[in-house]
Amino acid sequence: MRLKGTPVSPGFATGSACTFVAQELAIPRYAVPEGERAAEAARLEAALAATTAELHAAKESLRGKVADDLLDLFDVHAVILQDPALLKTARDHIFAGGLNAEYALERAVQTVAAALLASGDTYFQERVVDLEDLHTRVQRHLHGQPSVMAVPCGEARVVLATNLSPSETGNLHHAAIAAFATEHGARTSHTAIIARSLEIPAVVGVAGLMAAAAADQRVIVDGVNGLVILDPTAEEEAEYASKAEAYREYRRRIEAEGRREARTIDGHVIRARANIDLEDELHTAMAAGAEGVGLYRSEFLYLQCSPNLPSEEEHAALYTRICEAMYPHRVTIRTLDLGGEKYFHKVLEPEGQNPVLGVRAVRFTLRHPDLFKTQLRGLLRASARKNLAIMFPLITTVDELRACLALLEECKSDLEAQGVTYDPEVPVGIMVEVPSCALTAEAFASEVSFFSIGTNDLIQYLMAIDRNNESVAGLYDPMHPAVLKCIGHVCEVARARGLRVSVCGEVASDPVMTPLLVGLGVTELSMAPAALLEVKAAVRNLSYEKCRRMARRALKAGTGPEVAEIVKSHARAGGAGRQG
Repeated sequence: MRLKGTPVSPGFATGSACTFVAQELAIPRYAVPEGERAAEAARLEAALAATTAELHAAKESLRGKVADDLLDLFDVHAVILQDPALLKTARDHIFAGGLNAEYALERAVQTVAAALLASGDTYFQERVVDLEDLHTRVQRHLHGQPSVMAVPCGEARVVLATNLSPSETGNLHHAAIAAFATEHGARTSHTAIIARSLEIPAVVGVAGLMAAAAADQRVIVDGVNGLVILDPTAEEEAEYASKAEAYREYRRRIEAEGRREARTIDGHVIRARANIDLEDELHTAMAAGAEGVGLYRSEFLYLQCSPNLPSEEEHAALYTRICEAMYPHRVTIRTLDLGGEKYFHKVLEPEGQNPVLGVRAVRFTLRHPDLFKTQLRGLLRASARKNLAIMFPLITTVDELRACLALLEECKSDLEAQGVTYDPEVPVGIMVEVPSCALTAEAFASEVSFFSIGTNDLIQYLMAIDRNNESVAGLYDPMHPAVLKCIGHVCEVARARGLRVSVCGEVASDPVMTPLLVGLGVTELSMAPAALLEVKAAVRNLSYEKCRRMARRALKAGTGPEVAEIVKSHARAGGAGRQG
């Protein structure tokens, strides 16, 4: 039986199944007498502390086996457990509402998860998975059932599970684990990131997996194409053994060539840059041959300073360190892309309601010019070495862009009056992630130095779907002709104006999409550091002229599957080189 899922860590593996079905914990609800509420709150805090200790133990078990920046993910999870808003909400439910610890925690987690899902930011929406994993771990302590996933010794095993937490994934390196597959999960989850770092082939989002799987049955995990094959034939096992060896050789080759630039066989250069969330990820990006940072998400500085706002000096210090680390390569920093539901709902707009299509990104910062100018001055102060670029997110109209540029000019005047050195010609660009912006790119081209296409939001808005909603996630298709026409139009405008155009959304990380993006005219690809080696290798196997012809054919297609077939035909004809 063949089941399809989302590939999150490449490679091929075969082994006997080790199954783990998540057991739903019944969350009790009962009244706690007033005199016992302090003890109930202490019980919750003890469970949180025990979970934090587990996270630290998992982190230490991985030290020396994965990059240091991945170890920081466990610290991020520990911070989530110590989130003042989460703890205050839970304690209020105990002391004011008289609720028991289990139910109080569940109510508090639901509140935080709802805010993340309403954020409009894909990264933060996908953090809900991590929050729910942590919630389950704390609940197990409250129930007296600490979670321990034991993998039998002996031959290499394939773990099949409902879901895996990051700490459970990290513990897989202790056992003879060939691969894993889960029924739930997302490509950008921390679990997926750790799997890629440990080089464990993995597939997530495999519908019906646990109903079809059985302990000890033979399983093949295809982490390149997103397949799980249960009870494979002898011929299939032989086929995948050959694929596994070919993939290992492929990985050895691309790792040896990692620092070479991404140049097509006919000499067309594509700049490969990294998407960065945390400063500590710079080391991993540089080791993978990143030619700069195509997207630094500055909102993490705000979250780290919460509940306070970062100062101009804190902005400048962080951005300067990043620019110094990447010099002379360019570092593109996106201005604040948070909305009221995620952060400022508690800080600046406690009474406001802010849905996903409400006041966020520049819509928010333009309403708070003092906050915006603090960040802009910090960015300018970090631009002295002339390798920093500023990028405005969620631009919808030219008036919005001009308002941002006017504030930037005010900040330049402020610094000049203070005698502060900065780059007077600092490049300024916009995120193209709203259809109205993509379709009227000509109106923006004379105002900016570059375009950066954020495909995650662009696809959602074009297709009118929430990619995190499983009932409509199947409609999320980066190969849909409407998506390609928007990207192609932006590239055409950029080419006419001599502007560079980048893709910094998730599709930039997918080597299957690489020939399409190159053919459409994208000049830079910015992606998670873990994807750099494979995407750069894919570019080196392409013919730019063949990609251009293939893209023209794709633009005439009527459906996403038709485009996918054109891409496959192109690869079969030798236009793209990807293993698997």
